[in-house]
Amino acid sequence: MFRQRKGLLIAVVVALLVVANVVSPFKVTTIRIELAAEPVAHIGGWNITNTLLSSWVAGLLLVVLALAVRRKLVDAPAALSLQNIVETILEMLHNFMQSMVGPSARAFLPLVATFFLFILTANWFSLLPGVGSLGIWRMEGEERVFVPLFRGATTDLNTTIALAACSVVSIQAYGIYFRGFGKYMGHFVPLERVVEFFRALFKEGQVKIGLLLGGLLDMFVGLLEIFEELTKILSFSFRLFGNIFGGEVLLLVMAYLAPFVISIPFMILELFGGFIQAFIFATLTTAFLGRATVSHDHLQTAEEAHPAPAPSPQTALPSSPKGV
Repeated sequence: MFRQRKGLLIAVVVALLVVANVVSPFKVTTIRIELAAEPVAHIGGWNITNTLLSSWVAGLLLVVLALAVRRKLVDAPAALSLQNIVETILEMLHNFMQSMVGPSARAFLPLVATFFLFILTANWFSLLPGVGSLGIWRMEGEERVFVPLFRGATTDLNTTIALAACSVVSIQAYGIYFRGFGKYMGHFVPLERVVEFFRALFKEGQVKIGLLLGGLLDMFVGLLEIFEELTKILSFSFRLFGNIFGGEVLLLVMAYLAPFVISIPFMILELFGGFIQAFIFATLTTAFLGRATVSHDHLQTAEEAHPAPAPSPQTALPSSPKGV
């Protein structure tokens, strides 16, 4: 009896949703997709775009959250308290980073957690009701155009490029701090090779072909390293922008076709996608930080300090008998 009533209830809900898609006055009738962010206000000669407003709101939400947690800090928070939830998120992120970069995770956590929480908040904020649907009407020539007041911050390429640039610059800063300016810049510009080359030139009065070729090869590898750092900005920014902007377009199309039926599963999918994109950005930043702050000398020293254990007598292979 309960199963019959449950099936009947589901059928009624589906029928009501189908009717709502046909006769609802709130159904989307037109779709207007803008690649660039749209200005909604002006301060002097500075345009305030809808994506910039969303970035401010996301940052403000994180500041309010931090102040709320800091206001009532306790040593043993309750299970479902705000402090315990935030601490759990940061602890899980720290443990994941520690599995990638070891003890350096503690130094990287403030930067990586900021990227993760800001991108996640910005992505999920764009899915709230009213974002993209509340706005102003303005005249562009003879056409009346609707401009949303808020739009997903990461659907603006300017925002994702700024985030990527901050990540790459921070990677260089951490590399210089951990390894020193000379050693870190050495994998871009082979200073040791250059000094060795000129020392041999002035001391012996002749050019060593092997030393010269080695220096030229190191210079070429250094140029590739510089090019790789620059391409990180493009890969970081376009990956985040493409996935979030594509998800926004998908939701608009689904809202146009069937807003009360098909768009709900895609909304859940975009919630998961927003988390995945924030997690990928944080993971890549952590990986590149670990690579920038660990030199080959440190790896070699660690291997010498912790050599591989010798096989035990139980696991050692038996020696061959004499004469075999």
